[in-house]
Amino acid sequence: MNQQVPLRFHPRLVEEAVFLSLKNHSQAGAFYSERNRLYEIADADKREQAFLELHRSWFLRLALARPIEQAIGEQPSVAPHVRLYAVGCASGRKEEGVELFVSSNEGVSGKESRTVQILLRPESLLDPAALLPFLRRELYHIADMLDPEFGYEPSLPPAEGGPTHDRVLKVRYRVLWDTTIDGRMARRGWASESARSERLRDFTRVFPVSGETTAQVFDRFFDQDNHTHAELAAFALAPRAAFQKPGASSLAGSRCPLCGFPTYDFEPEPESLPKQVVAAIAADFPAWRPADGLCKQCAELYRVQEMLLLAARELPRAG
Repeated sequence: MNQQVPLRFHPRLVEEAVFLSLKNHSQAGAFYSERNRLYEIADADKREQAFLELHRSWFLRLALARPIEQAIGEQPSVAPHVRLYAVGCASGRKEEGVELFVSSNEGVSGKESRTVQILLRPESLLDPAALLPFLRRELYHIADMLDPEFGYEPSLPPAEGGPTHDRVLKVRYRVLWDTTIDGRMARRGWASESARSERLRDFTRVFPVSGETTAQVFDRFFDQDNHTHAELAAFALAPRAAFQKPGASSLAGSRCPLCGFPTYDFEPEPESLPKQVVAAIAADFPAWRPADGLCKQCAELYRVQEMLLLAARELPRAG
């Protein structure tokens, strides 16, 4: 490795990966011959240490660490900010991943407080072709978290709708972040041919707007660099403005800017509202513009209000 950051593997991961790798392997006999001789060591502590060293040497000989070393080497911006890469054993596929841990101990700060933990199943080390892109994507997240320009924050702003909307916000943010990362991987030749379509499918699922607009907004995140945490969080919290354009309906499920209630029934052409209706709305909501949209119920209320005012002006006045 070209980093000056230690890379440590958990003994259990090393041992199990070696055993799996040597199953039906041409060198399995040599390994088991070496291993059986270690049982002759009388001292228990020395025997245990000898087993650890044997497994470690075969782990290196079988190049099981290569995709991990390669993925780490491809993100040189991470190394100056962490003290250790710790590779542990995951109990299942869902537990696999890469996380950044920051120590809360007093007197420990900066690089010395940060550890990158990589959790993998032993069998994953036997499939480097699948492991490498997985690690590349995960380590891109770590690189962003440590990049001052990205400005990562560990928590998102609370959504107005409470815990349920908080969960929706987290899913939206994750899809956006993954979209920017897969875009960067595609530009480096690391992504599969289906990466773009897969990410677009996820994007459309969490931002359900049909038509050309969705693809255009998706392209902005997939094809451009230098996105920030604040940008992603703002879009996840209020995506309607990004999809809105003159004459277009608002994002289904978002809140009406007038009554504040979530709605799937927005006024289809707010730009075509009569001038008197627009003026009446603006009188009550000075910051509102037709491009901001409104629900059909609010639009109808203001239409009726304008009709009542016109009718009142036509009534004969009492002397």
